Amino acid sequence: MRKTPLIAMLLSISFFAGCSVEKKEEPNSQQVIIVEKPPQKEVIIPLIPIPQPPIIIMVPAKEPKHIPQRVLTKKERFNGTLQAHNRVRAKHHLPPLKWSNRLANYSQQWANQLGRSSHCQMYHRSGSPPFGENLYRSSALIWNDGKREIAPINIKEVVKAWTDEERWYNYKTNRCQPGKKCGHYTQAVWKNTKEVGCAMKVCADKSQTWVCSYNPAGNYVGMKPY
Repeated sequence: MRKTPLIAMLLSISFFAGCSVEKKEEPNSQQVIIVEKPPQKEVIIPLIPIPQPPIIIMVPAKEPKHIPQRVLTKKERFNGTLQAHNRVRAKHHLPPLKWSNRLANYSQQWANQLGRSSHCQMYHRSGSPPFGENLYRSSALIWNDGKREIAPINIKEVVKAWTDEERWYNYKTNRCQPGKKCGHYTQAVWKNTKEVGCAMKVCADKSQTWVCSYNPAGNYVGMKPY
């Protein structure tokens, strides 16, 4: 029997909108940009990372023979989180990230929220969340007989899908190539980010959503990642 292709969706925060300022501070959860507009009073504009539209990646189907997939343990799913991030950060001489259980719990709360329905959703927290966020969604493995299985995805594959966007990022212009997305990559290599924590949720239809949270957040308008 043949299996339909697996679809993975990714979503992150993008910052690629033009912004001209006269004074700015290092990014953190409380940071603002002060724009002086004499002789008028100073105007304070909060720095808010800007979400970008979803990215769809087609994943080739496996062999048509129906072979049950082994479900990965939690340790197997998240083994290599730091290595996957820090390998890319090291290319630009950036300090390595450290794992944060606090961010992992924070990510799990949102992953659970995205998985409340029968199938996993993928959208960012509303308002002004204190941390950066990368999202990844995978559909289930579906066979012609209707059987569904959890796709055997681990964190290294998830982070690779995000950081592979490096090829679409133009450092000189601080923008993605036209028609491409690179906000997942820029968050992963944001120079001021020190911690990361990740989680995932499997939904009733066997789809899954992955969430990684970053502290301090990255992807601020008008600033380069490194």
